[in-house]
Amino acid sequence: EHGKIEGAVNIPIDQLEGRLAEVPQDVPIVTYCMRGGRASRAAEMLREAGFEAPIEFGGITAWKEAGLEVVQPDSQ
Repeated sequence: EHGKIEGAVNIPIDQLEGRLAEVPQDVPIVTYCMRGGRASRAAEMLREAGFEAPIEFGGITAWKEAGLEVVQPDSQ
C-alpha cells in the first residue's frame, strides 16, 4: 500500500538475523520501514554484524516526502 524502494530486498526485522547472507556487502544499504523505528533497529543489527555504516532513512513515508521514487509491490 505504501510502496517500496525499487530494487529493494525486503527482509522483515524479525527475520534479519537469519537472513544476513542475503544482504549485499558491495552496495550502500538502506534500512527502512513505515516510520523509521524498525529501520533504526535494523541498521544497528547490521552494524553489529559487521556491515559498514548502513544508511538509515526515516521510513518509507519520509522517503516519499523527500520526493524519492517508490514502486508498488506485485499484487500477485
